[in-house]
Amino acid sequence: MLSDDECKQQLADKTDALLHAVTHSAQQLSKMLSQQLAAHTTDESLPQKIRESQLRKLLFPSIESVLTGSRHCFGAGFASHHYSTDHQQPYWFLEWWFKNPKNQQASCLELDQATQQRLDFSTFDWFKHRPEEQNVNLHGPYVDYICTSAYTLTASSPVMIDGVLAGVAVVDILVSVVEEELLSLIRQCRERVVIINPEGRVMVSSHPGFRTGALVARVPEKEVISKPFFRLFVPE
Repeated sequence: MLSDDECKQQLADKTDALLHAVTHSAQQLSKMLSQQLAAHTTDESLPQKIRESQLRKLLFPSIESVLTGSRHCFGAGFASHHYSTDHQQPYWFLEWWFKNPKNQQASCLELDQATQQRLDFSTFDWFKHRPEEQNVNLHGPYVDYICTSAYTLTASSPVMIDGVLAGVAVVDILVSVVEEELLSLIRQCRERVVIINPEGRVMVSSHPGFRTGALVARVPEKEVISKPFFRLFVPE
C-alpha cells in the first residue's frame, strides 16, 4: 500500500511522462516536417506554393509515423496559415489524421479551403503561440468540436524553414486516455487529487467538486506538486 505522499508523487511522475511523450511527439513531427519541406521549398516559397495534393503526399509519411508510433496519440497533423503579399485571400492548409476508434487505423479529416477559412484555426491557442518563446506548447483541456467532441490536450511545435515559420506540427492526446492511464494510481490514493494546467483549468480530478475543463480559482499553497505543464494538489 502506497502512502499518500508516494501516491501523489507517482501520479505526478506518470502524468509528467504522458505529457512529455505527447510534447516530444510534436517536436519530433516538427523536425521531420521541417526537413521534408526544406527539401521542396525555400523561405520565399513556403508550403502555399506547393500543390495541395503534392503537399499532402509529402507530409503524410511523417504524420503517420508519429501517429502510429505512439499508443497514446490520437491525432497528428500540420497546420499553416499565411497572408499573401498581394493581399488576396489568406492561404489555409490543414492536414490532419486521427486514429479510427474501431480499428486504430489512420483516417484523414477532409476539409476544403472554404471550410478551413470558416474554421479559422489561426485563432486557436495551439496555433497562436509565438515560436520564439518556446519550441513546444501544450494547450487544453478543451472540447475538440471539429474531430472528436471530446476533451483533448494538444501539443504544438513550430515548423521552421531557414528561420521562417512555415506552419505548426500538432499532436493530440485525449483526456480520457490520460485518465485511463492514471486510474489505478488514483484508486490507491486515499485523498482526492486534482491536476490542473498552468492556467488553472482542470485536466484530471478524483474530487466531485472539480470537473474536467473547469477553472480553479484558488489552489492551496501546501501539498502542491508543480511540473512544467501541470500542477497536482489536494483540495482543502
